[in-house]
Amino acid sequence: MKFYTKRILRRAAFLVLASGLLNGCAGGSRVQLSDAALAGNPSAMWEDGQKSADTGEALVSKGEQRLATGRRQVLEGQEKIAAANLRVAQAREDYQTAVAATGGSSAPTDLQAEAKRLKAIGKRWEEAIDAVREGNNLVEKGNKNLDKGQSEIREGRSLMESGSTLMRNAQRTRMGDDLLPVKTEGL
Repeated sequence: MKFYTKRILRRAAFLVLASGLLNGCAGGSRVQLSDAALAGNPSAMWEDGQKSADTGEALVSKGEQRLATGRRQVLEGQEKIAAANLRVAQAREDYQTAVAATGGSSAPTDLQAEAKRLKAIGKRWEEAIDAVREGNNLVEKGNKNLDKGQSEIREGRSLMESGSTLMRNAQRTRMGDDLLPVKTEGL
């Protein structure tokens, strides 16, 4: 009778742990346990644990790639902002120099040349400001990729850990040992 009671308790513990795994890993959205695994079938537990670990590994890889992309975007954006700020400062200086020299025209053609020069400086200035905006957008996009990549890595590592625990519990079930707890906090 002891063996039967111990077996029922193990299955009940597994069901509680499995529901924690289901509810803990990203709301159960990426990996779900099969009915056979929930029933305590060691082969199904192993298979579902392997799927969870594989999914987690792929998610970690994707997150690492996203981090690299985000870092590159932030760096490019910062470089673009720095270069554009120099162009803004140069355009401002060119404008001040041009304005100081303006007013000495003695003919309408000289006046047209001054206006053309001021217009060209204004256009360069506007383009530099637009480049600053583009750089800021690139930095923002990079930061979003960094956040998403970090989130994917955390979720992937959690799936890998849960899958590993499920696989070890499948082995422990086969040997009649007590099950390991499934880590559900922070998922």
